[in-house]
Amino acid sequence: MCDKTRKEIMADTPQQSPKNWTESEVSTWLRSIGVKEQYIEKLHEEEVNGQILLALNEDFLKTKIYMKSGPAHLIIQRRDELINSQQKCQEKKKTTGSKRTEFEEKRSQKLVQSLSTVSDGPPAQTTETEQDVFEENHASQEQCVLISKEDCKPRPFDQEGIDFLYVKHRILQPESGAFNLISPCHEFKSFAVAATLDRTRLQAKFAKEVLKFAAGCMNIRSNGTIHFGVMDSKEDGEYVHGEITGIPVTDKDIYVDALDYIERSFSSDKEHIRQCVRPPRFIEVIDRQSTEKRYVVEVDIVPLISIVKNKVYAVRLPNFKESTNKVEFEKEMILQRVGSKTEPVSDKDLSDFYQRVKDRDAQREEAEKNHFLIAPEVCQDLGRKLTMLMTSGKKFIEKEKWFILVTNKFKPDDLCNIDWLINMNIFCVFDFDPDSKISGLCSRYLEYRAANMHFLQSYRISTGTSIKEFTNHLHLFDQTSWIFCNGHTDFKGNETSCDEMTWIKTKMTLLRESVSLICKQILPKGTFHVIFLL
Repeated sequence: MCDKTRKEIMADTPQQSPKNWTESEVSTWLRSIGVKEQYIEKLHEEEVNGQILLALNEDFLKTKIYMKSGPAHLIIQRRDELINSQQKCQEKKKTTGSKRTEFEEKRSQKLVQSLSTVSDGPPAQTTETEQDVFEENHASQEQCVLISKEDCKPRPFDQEGIDFLYVKHRILQPESGAFNLISPCHEFKSFAVAATLDRTRLQAKFAKEVLKFAAGCMNIRSNGTIHFGVMDSKEDGEYVHGEITGIPVTDKDIYVDALDYIERSFSSDKEHIRQCVRPPRFIEVIDRQSTEKRYVVEVDIVPLISIVKNKVYAVRLPNFKESTNKVEFEKEMILQRVGSKTEPVSDKDLSDFYQRVKDRDAQREEAEKNHFLIAPEVCQDLGRKLTMLMTSGKKFIEKEKWFILVTNKFKPDDLCNIDWLINMNIFCVFDFDPDSKISGLCSRYLEYRAANMHFLQSYRISTGTSIKEFTNHLHLFDQTSWIFCNGHTDFKGNETSCDEMTWIKTKMTLLRESVSLICKQILPKGTFHVIFLL
């Protein structure tokens, strides 16, 4: 198995339902149960993914893949065991749910940490009930993953060009009312049912919620964001308020075009509404347990004083009537934000609401002035972005993931800040610094970890040599491989650095072959990240 232990291969095995596995994930699972590489390659060539795996039988494996009876029987038996195990896991989650709710608030994080580090036993000093839940989860950790519901921050308000992701089951701060008119108030909509409706019904529902929220924010002069795909209330105890679930979005234009209802919902000042209601933003939701793409759809409301001054906005909300099978418009009303809700202004309070327009305008004008005077320069949180990319939204780097580094000459000051690399599972380093072993990254790395020294030409396989024999010969899975791509000044042989044109002529082909060999034949797809440190 390319010098990988069975435990390491099992760690590569995908955790989601087998039905959703790709061809590469099926190959990883087959390795974990001990199937020979020749059969794995044949099944991969036949494009056997998770859905096809569930439909296989021994006759197909023996007649079409020309597999011996032994491995064919093993695959079918282990597949059926996996399916049965997952079904039992789901049943256990239902029966133990009531037990877990008694202490999950204080113990969930500790349990998740224990599972994520694959500890050999349960934490000490647990109660009998806690012990039961731990053992049930630990025994089925390959099929079940405890959900960690941690707090998270919302997307930066009304900023362009921000790459941002949400993680499913993280918790946003609760819905809020107007605070200082600049800090946005927030409203959540799960939208789980509405997102599955046809275009007409979906657009009417989306427009109704957005325009109701927008009118309320504009009338009290407060910034705001309405989030679709975030739980606004508890449902059967499964979700909590503010929990990110996401919604499927098959056509983004449906949501964008839904705001065309502005023209029919407002009798005047339609241009003002268009200027204050930002287009929908689609924030992808990362889910470790599913391959389905889901989004949180968000709309920002920005009632600048230069637009809304001296105005009160009345709206007729769209509503799809099943009785008439068409969209009708409700009675015109004036809305306002009251705490964390949007409510109509009552008839008895209407006069006072109009009289206080100038006061609200003054407050907004002062808030904008103070904000623009002290607002810091907007910049991306590159540290957070790097963390999200390296961990796929998780709180920690997965131990089973391999990393490939591509690097060149390090400055002395930068070498003092590489401690975060030491504990990473680095498969190989493509190093373009010929002095790396003397004074560069390689010399610093060798202070903490051992590494094999290689050149690009080391990654050419001789005719008749198998991948397994090649990886065994170079000890690729034993420790990090350091590949010098442009000479090695500490090497006694003839491996000097060269200029750009000479390198292109003499080394480029070798680099391509090395990368192709490692990323396509040695490491399974989806088991590694490539990081450029240049």
